[in-house]
Amino acid sequence: MTKRNVSNQGTPIKGSPWILGFVIIYTSLQILIPLRHLLYKRDLQWTHEGSNFSWRMMADHHETNVSITIEDPRTKGVYTVDPQKLLNDKQLMMATHPYMLFQYVQFLKQLTSKHMDIKNPIIRADIEVSVNGKPFQHMFDPTCNLSEVSYSPFKDLRWVLPY
Repeated sequence: MTKRNVSNQGTPIKGSPWILGFVIIYTSLQILIPLRHLLYKRDLQWTHEGSNFSWRMMADHHETNVSITIEDPRTKGVYTVDPQKLLNDKQLMMATHPYMLFQYVQFLKQLTSKHMDIKNPIIRADIEVSVNGKPFQHMFDPTCNLSEVSYSPFKDLRWVLPY
């Protein structure tokens, strides 16, 4: 009996095109998602937009003073909202995140129309923020009716004031 040497030298290794496609897509996402901060128009340290899954994580400290009011356009009555009564501590960070504030205002808009019978409420947020011990300044336009604004992370939002 003779032994034969079997060699696969020179034979290309074949893999599944599905696995190769998955590896390419996965690797691309791992590179592109952390770089999406380049698409945002606003200061990311100010608004925290694009900071999730980002390479630009910074240790910063935000202090906030929050006052939210709802005005009934029919009666001109003004009601002050205490976010601490409706939100938990983790949710209260909405005061420094434009998208979270936008969602909270939409929630308040629905809540007031159902429970207080206020149609088309005027909702304003007077939010002052201090970043890393610097003086407080308004993050959002306190005169803007937030119940009528729209949100897009890539468009200029006139109701978000610059840092």
